[in-house]
Amino acid sequence: MKTHRVFWVLALCAMMLGLTGTDAAASDIGFKGIGGRIGYVDPESDFGGTFTLGAVADLGTWIPQLHWDASLAYWSSSYDFGWAGDSYDVTLSDFALRSGLKYHFIEGEWEPYAGGGLGLHFYSWDADWPHGYSGEDSDSEVGFYIVGGVEHQLNDTWKVSGEVQLDWADPDQTAIQINAIYSLGR
Repeated sequence: MKTHRVFWVLALCAMMLGLTGTDAAASDIGFKGIGGRIGYVDPESDFGGTFTLGAVADLGTWIPQLHWDASLAYWSSSYDFGWAGDSYDVTLSDFALRSGLKYHFIEGEWEPYAGGGLGLHFYSWDADWPHGYSGEDSDSEVGFYIVGGVEHQLNDTWKVSGEVQLDWADPDQTAIQINAIYSLGR
């Protein structure tokens, strides 16, 4: 499983490096916009779905159809289970930093897109067990994601997008999210 993940991370890095060789006159890289994100994430295993909050940055375009963005997101989910008459509570939190590329298939008022990128996840686990026992742990992991959605330009300064994102990190995650980005006019 880890070998597949390393392969996909290296393939994505090679693709990003290949894009740096494109026509420099067509690229428009820089801090172009900032906004917020709200959504619903469903992590794998016994954790239930929960809301996610975050921020997103528009970092420009490599070519007119290939957009670069970065984001951070946070969510926390817990589950309770009983065993042998006792109650157990486990909580998992994820703070993720992501950066990726989105290919916009058409340019216009409504722009469907698909893309992917890399993410750095900072996980935190808290557990409460019967009889006063508790524990906590943290971990970080590099993962990758794919995303698809549609972007709509509301006016000269605001754009919104709705998207579905699949993350491969441990635990894997599926998210439905809405982004609102304010253009910085650069």
